[in-house]
Amino acid sequence: MSKENEIELMSYTEDGQRWLQCKSCYEYKKVDKDIKAVTCGRCTMIGTLKRKPMSEFFAKQRVSTGRPAGWHFMNEFVDKDGNVFHKGKEQPELKGTLKPTKVKPPKKRKKLSADEKLFKRAERYKKKLKAKRGK
Repeated sequence: MSKENEIELMSYTEDGQRWLQCKSCYEYKKVDKDIKAVTCGRCTMIGTLKRKPMSEFFAKQRVSTGRPAGWHFMNEFVDKDGNVFHKGKEQPELKGTLKPTKVKPPKKRKKLSADEKLFKRAERYKKKLKAKRGK
């Protein structure tokens, strides 16, 4: 800003600390002695959101393809549309010739209580000792 267009905002000094009004909302903020103008964090956020919507700040979530995890590592995988994949590479000439692959859901593991974990560790320790003695 040029010297003629410079706006003098209200400021005061209290206990050696300078306070200056925000350009937008006129709320007082702590500043260094050589600062001419300040915009508070709230006004900065409001101004930013006026220019760009909130949804653009966050990463877009991926849309599910309907294929199971690790499908591209399978030797052969056929999706529900009949597309055939060999090790993740699509084979368009085989489309619709095979039935869709049936995927087994992963086994649910039972969560162990603290006591069960302790007994399991003790069991492993005993096996380890037996193996050491056997050498």
